[in-house]
Amino acid sequence: MERRVEYNSNPVVYQADGNGEIYNFSNESIDGSFKADEKMTARVSYTIQKSLRRLNVLGNHMTVLTRACTSLANQGHGPCIAVTPSVGMVDEKVNIDIRGLNAKQIVTVVADVEENGIQFESRCVYQADGNGEINNFSNESVDGSFKGIEPMGLFWSLHCVSAPKKYARLVKKDVSTPMNFSIKVYPDNQNKATLIHQPLTETRVQRFYQKPGVRRIPLTGRFKGAIFVPEGEGPFPGVIDLYGGLVSLIETRAALLASHGYATLALSYLHGEGLPDMLYDADFNYVKEAYEWFMKEDYIDKNRLGIVGLCFGGFLSLALASVLPQVRAVVNINGFSFIPEVNKINCDWEKWLDKNDVLCTEEGLVISDVYMLKNSWPVPAWQHGAKILVIVAEDDKQVHPKCHTLYYESCPPQFKENIRIFRYPGAGHMIEPPYSPHYRAVTPGRKRLRTINFIPEKFHDEDMMTGGWPDTHAHAQEDSWMKILNFLEENVKNVS
Repeated sequence: MERRVEYNSNPVVYQADGNGEIYNFSNESIDGSFKADEKMTARVSYTIQKSLRRLNVLGNHMTVLTRACTSLANQGHGPCIAVTPSVGMVDEKVNIDIRGLNAKQIVTVVADVEENGIQFESRCVYQADGNGEINNFSNESVDGSFKGIEPMGLFWSLHCVSAPKKYARLVKKDVSTPMNFSIKVYPDNQNKATLIHQPLTETRVQRFYQKPGVRRIPLTGRFKGAIFVPEGEGPFPGVIDLYGGLVSLIETRAALLASHGYATLALSYLHGEGLPDMLYDADFNYVKEAYEWFMKEDYIDKNRLGIVGLCFGGFLSLALASVLPQVRAVVNINGFSFIPEVNKINCDWEKWLDKNDVLCTEEGLVISDVYMLKNSWPVPAWQHGAKILVIVAEDDKQVHPKCHTLYYESCPPQFKENIRIFRYPGAGHMIEPPYSPHYRAVTPGRKRLRTINFIPEKFHDEDMMTGGWPDTHAHAQEDSWMKILNFLEENVKNVS
């Protein structure tokens, strides 16, 4: 008995057995889309196609999930470079692997990035091991912008190579976009201005201050600056972030703090629309009112409040803690901590500060002696129970390190346990989040230097010293950032 059936809409002719039954794994096709001798070929072909589809899907998943950025050129044939993670936060370390070199080959690794139309670059010279491999965590740089085993040296040793200013700073202005780094590997030691060979291999790396999901809210009313709100519903611990008196607004640290879970107000208090220009015209009441407004926002947990400040921002941080009982913790990074009149934050500073204490050196202006006031009073940031973390750079050329010793000694005995001080020999004034480039001096320019009340006009064209040395400063930034995050987590984020 012959019966025609259809299989996947393709006609196949089978002959039933004596019981009138057909089974595709035991009955053979006698006509149609395939015959008996083609049956196995069809099954194998179908299995291969199915496997290939699965491999293709798996390959697509692997492409999406991998974070290593591997050079497309000469992959598997000659030198290649891989950076992990290729996309990450600026306070993350990266692993750099270079392979496919000759044994003991000398190469120059160059990192560069452009921000605000200015080009920054760093270089180091490595020697490959016996397998022709280099890793930034195990190989030492023998020449270039840094020497020794410095895994993040290519980032903290970046320096300006295109601006007219000698000490142009690398500052990320639009923190919503990544910093796009190019990392290239060149043959031989090319630690000179001109690179005479084409790169053996190269790759790109993206570094973020603002984690995806963090929201930036620009301020358009009376208060100037921006608020960064972490991903999620909140309420979040709230922090105000204050930079020094030479800048209008820097949002990098605030964006990074928000990426670690803190709703952060980056406040501008000088050099902006409707704001004063002269340093000692800064209005403390404006800063205080801005923070009081910020802490009332719905997404802020009023019981978890902190402050972070650098330089003059460090002074303002202590001052805020002295008048706001809600503040649980304050971080003072190289900010002076005394006032010339007891219990008076806003006062006539100019009559207390001596212009003769400004020292002009070959490297730039040193102003650290200016703040060594006689008969001054400590800012009582401890009086409402706030915990205080002080980060001290021992080679600070702007605020004398002895100020912090005197501050601790001036603290009443019952509050001394609330103060933690960490000192960093060889570090300079500008202690910022980790792997930021070091600048032993900066070039503010005449317009900005004239806004610092106590600097004589004859020095307005000079550079300003910050101090520190690249490697020790870099290590201080890395260590102090972890201490700041741990301090805020203990005293702000995780308090009940």
